[in-house]
Amino acid sequence: MVVILNSYMDKTTDSHDTQLSVACLLLSVAEADEILEKQEIDTIQDILEDFFSIAENDALKLLVEAQDIMKNATGLFEFGQHLNLVFNHEERLDFISCVFEVAYADGDLHYLEHHTVTKIANILNINREDILSSKAEIEKYLD
Repeated sequence: MVVILNSYMDKTTDSHDTQLSVACLLLSVAEADEILEKQEIDTIQDILEDFFSIAENDALKLLVEAQDIMKNATGLFEFGQHLNLVFNHEERLDFISCVFEVAYADGDLHYLEHHTVTKIANILNINREDILSSKAEIEKYLD
């Protein structure tokens, strides 16, 4: 965790730190209702593979590393702050859609998952209209 926090302070855009930040935030949504389901893990893995164009094995390693980091994490701000430094507005909007995809992966948007999505969106400085638009887009996609 110290390595990641130092990179935020140095404002480096190391892709591994970015990938870890994304994985940690997605995992926080999946674990928000305290039930981590296989569909959620599979969705996170798919997102990591697609979002970063990485191999399945690399996505799995990243997910395991993120799970270890999240065991000791005290919040989400540092992960979101890193993404604010390296993602432009469009990339943050794309990412919030991915966050909603994880929240809906088990077929139900639990209120704790929704709360976590909202926290992440606020950290990423995404306005309410864009949050609602991303949510509607994912809901439409899933219907």
